[in-house]
Amino acid sequence: MMKFKTTIKYYFHFLLLILITSITEVSAQDRPITYYLPDLEYNSDIPTPEDILGFQIGNWHVSHDQILYYMRTLADKSDRIQLTTYAKSHEDRPLIYLTISDPENLKNLNEIKSKRLQLCDPTSSDKVKIDDIPIVIYQGYSIHGNEPSGANASLLNAYYLAAAEDEYTRELLKNCVILIDPAFNPDGIQRFSSWVNMYKNKNMTSDSRDREYNEEWPRGRTNHYWFDLNRDWLLLTHPESKGRLKTFHEWKPDILTDHHEMGTNSTFFFQPGVPSRTNPNTPQKNQVLTEEIGYFHAEALDKIGSMYFTKANYDDYYYGKGSTYPDINGGVGILFEQASSRGHIQESANGLLEFPFTIRNQVATSLSTQKAGLNLKNQLLEYKRKFFKDAFAEAKKSSIKGYLVSDQNYSKLMRFIHLLQSHQIKVHAVDNDVKIGENHYPQNQSFFVPTEQQQYKLIKTLFEKVTEFPDSIFYDVSAWTMPLAFDLDYHAINNSQRSKIKVGNQYNGEIKKGKIINPEDAYAFLFKWNDYYAPAALYEIQNQGLRTRVIHKEHIITYDDGIHHFSPGSILIPVQNQSKSLQEIATLLNSISERYPIDFHGSKTGYGDNDMTLGHPLVSSIEKPNVLLLIGGGVSSYDAGEFWHLMDTRFNIPVTKVDVDDFSPRVLSRYNTLVMVNGRYGELSESDVKGIEAWVNLGGKIILFRSAVNWAKSKNLIKLESKKKPTQDIDIEFKYSDASPNQGSRVLGGAIFDTEVDLTHPLLYGYDDDSLPVFRRGTTYYNPTSNKYATPVKYKPNARLSGYVPRGMESDSDGAAAVTVHGKGRGRIIAINDNLNFRGVWWGGSKLVANALFFTSSISNGTVQFDEEED
Repeated sequence: MMKFKTTIKYYFHFLLLILITSITEVSAQDRPITYYLPDLEYNSDIPTPEDILGFQIGNWHVSHDQILYYMRTLADKSDRIQLTTYAKSHEDRPLIYLTISDPENLKNLNEIKSKRLQLCDPTSSDKVKIDDIPIVIYQGYSIHGNEPSGANASLLNAYYLAAAEDEYTRELLKNCVILIDPAFNPDGIQRFSSWVNMYKNKNMTSDSRDREYNEEWPRGRTNHYWFDLNRDWLLLTHPESKGRLKTFHEWKPDILTDHHEMGTNSTFFFQPGVPSRTNPNTPQKNQVLTEEIGYFHAEALDKIGSMYFTKANYDDYYYGKGSTYPDINGGVGILFEQASSRGHIQESANGLLEFPFTIRNQVATSLSTQKAGLNLKNQLLEYKRKFFKDAFAEAKKSSIKGYLVSDQNYSKLMRFIHLLQSHQIKVHAVDNDVKIGENHYPQNQSFFVPTEQQQYKLIKTLFEKVTEFPDSIFYDVSAWTMPLAFDLDYHAINNSQRSKIKVGNQYNGEIKKGKIINPEDAYAFLFKWNDYYAPAALYEIQNQGLRTRVIHKEHIITYDDGIHHFSPGSILIPVQNQSKSLQEIATLLNSISERYPIDFHGSKTGYGDNDMTLGHPLVSSIEKPNVLLLIGGGVSSYDAGEFWHLMDTRFNIPVTKVDVDDFSPRVLSRYNTLVMVNGRYGELSESDVKGIEAWVNLGGKIILFRSAVNWAKSKNLIKLESKKKPTQDIDIEFKYSDASPNQGSRVLGGAIFDTEVDLTHPLLYGYDDDSLPVFRRGTTYYNPTSNKYATPVKYKPNARLSGYVPRGMESDSDGAAAVTVHGKGRGRIIAINDNLNFRGVWWGGSKLVANALFFTSSISNGTVQFDEEED
């Protein structure tokens, strides 16, 4: 009997296996194009994606080069399409968009753009008749490279618009200009498509454990430097975003769609998101229109039987995302999230999830967006007109008439001004010295941003500090006050203060150059450390084989043009005993001054006016940084990428990236600096830790960020005490239905904190005020070191400047250590509790990171925290 039952059991499993295999084989078959698109007449002269690629969409993941090839072919074949290349990625891949409309519209694009821009001008928008202009729909796909259904759907969407011959499509194209951006993130799309195609089985498996569905670090989500481009719409760190914003403001689209993917076991999401998590700067009418557009998505998804949800999980709060940036610019942003097959077919809670099905939903909602735009054309255009008129009226009523901005760090200030201008914000030079309270704003380094202009809403969200919120849960960060990110001096100007400011012409973006002063018969050259690009200049000088030194006490020299103060951190380049002659050194420095706004001062003597000589013991040698960055495993690819990007694109310092799985302490012998960013380092063995410790004892230095600090603490590499959190009575009713929001409200996911810094410390050289805003995530804090000199940066009392902090945690950071300096033997360890490179926009923190690279070795023993007292 037992044998019979066992036989039946195995027979049942055999039949089940045959059934699963059969289902999998069926899923591998070609889908007809009518699976994705309406069954109607198409122009036979327009090739389908299959005609060009040799396979039906959904059988393989299209690579970026295949997307380009097909879109270029369509543009050549169709009189409805123009193709524009608007940028190149870090890997030199072209970013393109298709302009698709009726041929008559394409002949008059400049006129259409002009009228649409006039519609956005609150002073002249009433002159525009909305019947005279088409609506603009910007459809963008796969900004996360491993969310591929969008990019694959873009080819079908483009084919449909180019080839459909029905009356509806003709009417659509007469009334709409449709911009298709098929690949927001070319580098990530290429990386991911290569992975899943490389591991695709001929006899496909749906087991999520298959290698096809498990990408290697850093995965295809991000761009070349491992940044999330969907967080870069406000910050504009990358060429992909800079080019896209130029296109955006050229057209000011009425609807912008952003096609994403989410977890495999979900369904399909379209906006609106959670109502209480909409940014208060967004008009309510925006959400009404978003919901009206949503009815068209529901209709399309109902028709093909796809499950969906709305008003849950996602929000419209952070304006730096593609689906939210339009909301602060008079348009409507729409986020789509499709459950991801992450390959070709996967088991899910909703049955087998096939790649073609995920594409089908993205196509359906691409077409439903177009239908919504056509039907809501007048409402959307009238909304745009009213948005800018209302914003301008609000600006006139506001007590804030503008923002005064200044900084001694010229390059940092210029980058901020250019960021504003990229967002179409007008910035004016200031033609007089201004004093507001105790703050001085010099004429030659101050700018005024008036609020009474078209982009008032955007100005408001970029400058304001927000500490009160309609909800306590955020899908992304809760603060993005840009002057704080750049550590600028700035002040909101009221009516009476406005009269003190002589506003000059609108700034034209001219960048000044540096110069070389008194190079003849120079004994040495000096340059100040206050410009953002001073580290890049220093490294280039070192890389040319020249010895460099740092001054730890102010050096004063009188030149023909006046007295020059070389503050601590200024760099000395001796002329004697170098590998280059005086003339060669001068030529090199002149070349650097042409590229950076840095002045090099020749000195004919080692004496200073204050008796501080250039051979003084308080002038120390600077070791050229040779940097190893640990990556892979549990390391945060975002944080690692941010450090790599800073070194590679701004300071021009090469970084060797070593996977933690391949790490051995032996490799450290080639390097003097080890960088460990936020992440888990469980792959490092105890022998690895001992090897790292031995290397530090011999003079190596480690720079730790965020959770890497706690890792080093747990391995006894540094001595640091966790700060005890005060007990708080928080009135929460613990109901099961409230578990998720209650837990979410206890997360500190992204706020801006103020710190107090010791400007005399080498880690703070180049800063000019004793406050430094930092971007804070998490609730881990440490007590200051027992050596009072070894904590040069501390959080201030009531440190939160902007952003959400969970109730009861407002004072947890008071007096805690933000940066500490530790010693082992002859080596140093710098522990930084925050990410000073956050998303590549935290220009205010870059100087401290550079100082850690160049000046750590010169920090004196008596000011360093050792585990035990040193003899």
